[in-house]
Amino acid sequence: LFVGQNPAIGACSIFFFWQTLVQDESDAERLSKRCCTRCPFRAVQRVTCGLILGACVAVSWAWGTNSAKETLIRHPAPFFIVWFCSIWNILFFPLYYLCHLLTEKQKQLPTTEFRKCSQFLGEELTVRNVLKGAAPFSVLWSLSGYLYLLALCRIPKVDVSAVLCCSQAFVFLLSWIGLKDRFMGVRIVAAILSITGIVMLAYGDGFHSDSITGVALGVGSASASALFKVLFRKRAGNVQPGAASVLLSCVGLCSFVLYSWVCVLYFTHVEYWPPSQHIPWDKLCVMASLLLVFNLLVNLGGIFTYPSLISLGILLTIPASAGMYLIINKLSNKPEASQTYAIERCSDDVFL
Repeated sequence: LFVGQNPAIGACSIFFFWQTLVQDESDAERLSKRCCTRCPFRAVQRVTCGLILGACVAVSWAWGTNSAKETLIRHPAPFFIVWFCSIWNILFFPLYYLCHLLTEKQKQLPTTEFRKCSQFLGEELTVRNVLKGAAPFSVLWSLSGYLYLLALCRIPKVDVSAVLCCSQAFVFLLSWIGLKDRFMGVRIVAAILSITGIVMLAYGDGFHSDSITGVALGVGSASASALFKVLFRKRAGNVQPGAASVLLSCVGLCSFVLYSWVCVLYFTHVEYWPPSQHIPWDKLCVMASLLLVFNLLVNLGGIFTYPSLISLGILLTIPASAGMYLIINKLSNKPEASQTYAIERCSDDVFL
């Protein structure tokens, strides 16, 4: 553990890694592991695939966060950016169905597979029921992304990544309270460590700076993300990749339907830009595609490998963001003092 002048984010990294180690395994994963003990080649194949996908998770998040920061600088309209990126979620189920065709021996029609995966939305599958069931999740998804972009405007990208890792602690607390999950003392300790790390992170630059606001926004984003996951578990039970792909596609559909909110914000000058101002569509598309890849790997990666390796990839987003920060500073020919500060700042966030 590299600890710089402020050990706050190191504490956040420790608790999240602890959460990853004690995370419960689903019955399907345990069954897969028992099968893989009899098939060493398959086990090695799944582990190798998991390491590759975990690295892709870390790189896609770090690159996407950097693109989000650049997009906000050139086009400071966070709600519009969140709306644009959320629409890309419509591609979730088509990509899941493509994975289904590649991995399953018994192929099914797209409509049959969609009805099978969307049972949590109700027996009668209509557009009204789909939008009604997905609307609360769409609101939480947009709220989490909006607060995340606001946090990026106030604190460094690495700090935002570290704070968002606290989402797992909030998932445990909400599941314990709302879903009556099994009590685990080690997770209570991990949650306490996470809260302590957040307070230390906010205190690093003083409570009267932008750090406290940025950390609070990051915590709000992590809390909204955790509430999204817990409500989905309450609605669908054990989360499966098919059900997750259907829900996220419905979230993208709801975001597309709620386009009127973007118009309201524009005409009320809450988020306004002159008609002559150039919108960086290239940056927006890069950011949306990278976040789509990240969410695809997190939600559908369990089809190809063990979920614990995907969780390891989420942990690695912190050093990946730090590495991206240093590379950008190097390429932009920043002064030596600035690069030294970047190394000290990043060392607080790296857990190896």
